[in-house]
Amino acid sequence: LTKQFFKYVSQNIFGLLGTSCYILADTYFISQAAGTSGVALLNLCLPIYNFIFAIGSMLGLGAATRYAILRAQGDERSERYFSNALLWALVFALPFMLAGIFCPEVLLRFMGGDAEIVALGVGYARIFLLFTPFFMCNYILSAFVRNDGDPSLAMVATLSGSLFNVVFDYIFIFPMELGLPGAALATGIGQCITLSVYLIIYCTHRFP
Repeated sequence: LTKQFFKYVSQNIFGLLGTSCYILADTYFISQAAGTSGVALLNLCLPIYNFIFAIGSMLGLGAATRYAILRAQGDERSERYFSNALLWALVFALPFMLAGIFCPEVLLRFMGGDAEIVALGVGYARIFLLFTPFFMCNYILSAFVRNDGDPSLAMVATLSGSLFNVVFDYIFIFPMELGLPGAALATGIGQCITLSVYLIIYCTHRFP
């Protein structure tokens, strides 16, 4: 049990370190591209990101825990929790996506942004919010993967998305000159990379 405990903990830590590195890189590249206004924008968006994380984690951890308990009891209802969690993630993500499409500037003003920050961040916020379903689904899949006995896959998937984000943050912002929307695009595609790793390996294993 001790060996298994440290296996889960260490691999979870490595995955979180990858996430921390991409957040640090994101902050650095945005500060180089847009200065203090860019960092201020990022700090306005972080509470929104944390709210998305909270919803995704709530769905993922709750459903994955129920799945593990019922599966250990031999209850066939356990399989419902995976699809139900993904379905509810799409439902909860819809308001964020609609806000990103129609009124990102309203959301930024609500978070405390002035006219300069709002003008700078509309593109960033719009792209970031449109990727909300991928954020939430990643948190859900991460919880299910760990509860299904494969913390290594969770670590690899998280690190893959984080590495892509770090590299393409630079490429999108500077060589391609996409600016802050490029940073949001790199973050969103990084989530798609992570989700793809989960779907290709984990889902094909569970649902052959």
